[in-house]
Amino acid sequence: MNGRQFLYVLYQTTRATYLAQEKNSALGLVWHLLNPLLMTVVLFLVFRNVGFLREIEHYQLYILVGLIHYNFFINSTTRSAANFLSSRSLILNTRVPLELLVLRQTCIEGVTLVVEVLLVLLLGVFLGVHLSATLLLYPLVFVGVLALSLGASLFLCGLVVFLTDLSYVWSLFCRVLFFLTPVFFAAEVVGDGLPRLALEINPLTGLLSLAREALLYGGHVSLAEVGLALLGPALVLAFGVIVFRATRARVADYI
Repeated sequence: MNGRQFLYVLYQTTRATYLAQEKNSALGLVWHLLNPLLMTVVLFLVFRNVGFLREIEHYQLYILVGLIHYNFFINSTTRSAANFLSSRSLILNTRVPLELLVLRQTCIEGVTLVVEVLLVLLLGVFLGVHLSATLLLYPLVFVGVLALSLGASLFLCGLVVFLTDLSYVWSLFCRVLFFLTPVFFAAEVVGDGLPRLALEINPLTGLLSLAREALLYGGHVSLAEVGLALLGPALVLAFGVIVFRATRARVADYI
């Protein structure tokens, strides 16, 4: 299958999967937007009077930016594994590249993320955020979260066929990850020690910092900061590709 055929099949399978997911939904994409908005309202009301959090400029948008990127990672990885397991007929009866079955869910969630980012920009303008040239860095953030999510999804899909309990382990990991990701707090307030180390090695930390500078604050971002933010996702993607390629030949025997 050449590149053009791969893109065509990716488009068709992505479209079919998205329509199947939204088949019985009256509001469709609106539900994806309501989730981070409602969570933002709850977190803002709970934490707005905490001393060190009141100092965060545009705190409600700060939370929203964190949530939409965190949700993208969680949804794309969890749903990729679930859809991969449910694609038994495609895996056994067609010659569709298995990587495509993983990539399709990342693409679906990517469309949702784009819409949510546009919503953040509109809300930001309404609330007085001054957009700057730093906004041009956001495509790098988008590429970074895509790479991170795709790498983790390939890792999950490469192993979940053989270890079905991995889905439950991943669900538990995602709950813990929420508190190890600066979604509603700033990484600087954690201090030193193990919690700070966990934040620093979390690839989402650097991506969220870069996303907030691009979408909200427009501060100076050095090339070193950009490179460091993209390093983690690149490593996760490489590791995911290695694991998936090592296991894909045996997937049909176990699914």
